[in-house]
Amino acid sequence: MTESDPAASLVGLWRLKDAFVTDLQGQRTGPAFGPSPKGYIVYMPDGTMMIVVADTDQPPLSGDRLNAPVEERARAFSLTSAYAGRYRFDGSKVVHTVEVCTYPNWIGTEVVRSVEINGDEAIFRTAPQPLDGVQSVVCLIWQRQHQ
Repeated sequence: MTESDPAASLVGLWRLKDAFVTDLQGQRTGPAFGPSPKGYIVYMPDGTMMIVVADTDQPPLSGDRLNAPVEERARAFSLTSAYAGRYRFDGSKVVHTVEVCTYPNWIGTEVVRSVEINGDEAIFRTAPQPLDGVQSVVCLIWQRQHQ
């Protein structure tokens, strides 16, 4: 990757600042990943990436991750996302080729996000998608972490 390569602008560690859902007009309609989301995304110079996002305001499971009640595990799963794989970035959209994921349906697929980078802040948006029966966009705002 060279400095003129758009992907170079993504390389590094980013911390989640905000995660929310909007309607198609851009108005916030609710949180994404619960009321207290935290997360990290890392882009490596070799073209690999990893992301984890979760609501940190979840109650602990009453058992271990395999033996807690199904309802507790389902809630934790619904407020957590983690995946890793390869990426490419053209300056306006990033494509993540998913190799491992907490959501098995994404394995082997491409997850596409529009991206705006303003200095040390990056805004990722999904394409419109149905959420609770309403066409919505999920927006994740990331802050670059410096060493």
